[in-house]
Order: sequence, then C-alpha cells, then structure tokens
Amino acid sequence: MPAQKSNNQENAWINRHFVIRYENTNEKGTKLIGAGKYHTLVGEELKIKHFKKVLEGDAQIYTFLIRNRLKIKFHSK
Repeated sequence: MPAQKSNNQENAWINRHFVIRYENTNEKGTKLIGAGKYHTLVGEELKIKHFKKVLEGDAQIYTFLIRNRLKIKFHSK
C-alpha cells in the first residue's frame, strides 16, 4: 500500500528535510519521531516554536534541551 499524502505541508516539509531524534536522560539510547507526533512529546506551543526556528534557519543541526531531561535534535538529511 503506498504512503498517503500529508494534509499538513509544514509537517511534510520537516519530515522530508530533517530527522527528529530525541533522548531521555533516564533511558539509554535515542529514538526517532515524526513531525506529526512531535506535539505529543513537547506540547503544541513548543512544537510551533521549534518548527518556526527550524524553518527559518539554515543550520544543519538544531538541538533543543527541555528541563535537562529531554534532548531533541533536528538533523538535516
């Protein structure tokens, strides 16, 4: 079954150009998450803030630290 097109163009662009990897300090290793489920990890307000920074910037890697327990990295593909 082929993949469905996204209704949200911002999420589609983020997923096309970045890999979102997060790490919890209580656990070993990192995990991947898509732009569509990102709001469940950080909340809607921080999602908007982070996506805005990524969309407007031109860096290869963006790192966000949340309360010294959650480290989120946006790696450019």
